[in-house]
Amino acid sequence: MSTLVIFNPISGAGRAKQLAEELASEAEAQGLELELMETSPAPPETWLREPLQGRQGLVVIGGDGAVRSAAAEAAIAGIPMIHMPAGNENLFAREFGMTADPEEVVRRLRFGQVRHLDLARGLVDGSPGEVIVLMASIGFDADVVHDLASNRSGPANHLSYLLPVLRSLIGFKPPVIHAIVDGEKVFGPGPAVVMVANSRQYAARLDPARRARMDDGLLDLVVMPTRGRWDLAVWLVQLLRGRHLEHPKLCYRAGSSIELRLEEPAVWQVDGDPPHHSRAVSGVSMEVVPDAFSVLVHPRTG
Repeated sequence: MSTLVIFNPISGAGRAKQLAEELASEAEAQGLELELMETSPAPPETWLREPLQGRQGLVVIGGDGAVRSAAAEAAIAGIPMIHMPAGNENLFAREFGMTADPEEVVRRLRFGQVRHLDLARGLVDGSPGEVIVLMASIGFDADVVHDLASNRSGPANHLSYLLPVLRSLIGFKPPVIHAIVDGEKVFGPGPAVVMVANSRQYAARLDPARRARMDDGLLDLVVMPTRGRWDLAVWLVQLLRGRHLEHPKLCYRAGSSIELRLEEPAVWQVDGDPPHHSRAVSGVSMEVVPDAFSVLVHPRTG
């Protein structure tokens, strides 16, 4: 059986395609059979489900958005996945020490151990919504993500976020949120920035949900009460210092299901991108799916 390698042709300003070719060359030299395929902006079930049949593994070359597109299909196929990072933050790869070194990827394919992970599924305003691999959030970072997506014309880098951050700061209005964990109301109503996390990883290593684990059968809720830009700045300082979990106003809970209700519709982001249903929402429910998919980890890293 062969391993399928998918790559985002625009990720890393075109470097993803180069990495795919380098990986194929290294795999061939070590007697492994790979097949390369470009990703598509269409729903992954329309272009990935059939090619995954009968594979022994999947390598995703790109950013965290490419990982999210592939994760549910890898779960359906029952095959383990490796992330070969070629995006901006590459949070999934960071979580498991995965690199863009073709030799290291081939070692995982040959000797890696299977580790089972959770996914989360979202219901948006009562309708089936999104697959969530890492996290979802509502508030300032979601505003920035949507601004960037609306104005970008090509591959994004860290500098691409500067204007979206400034515009989002100027127009920042925190949503009023009610948060419910496993049927129990834990916050609200109140203005806040809120995150639901399956992973501890976050951009710029701010890592709001530092207790989150991808194999514990739980989602972590982080609510930072925020009345405006000043409170936002205070939380940023706390995050940079790694002291936000000690803040008396922080609401941190974990559970198998988390519901967010908004008094006025607001946008949300999933794994650093706008969700497929990118309209403003008035409610989002998320539920963990334990042991839903798997990755190949190196025996040395676990």
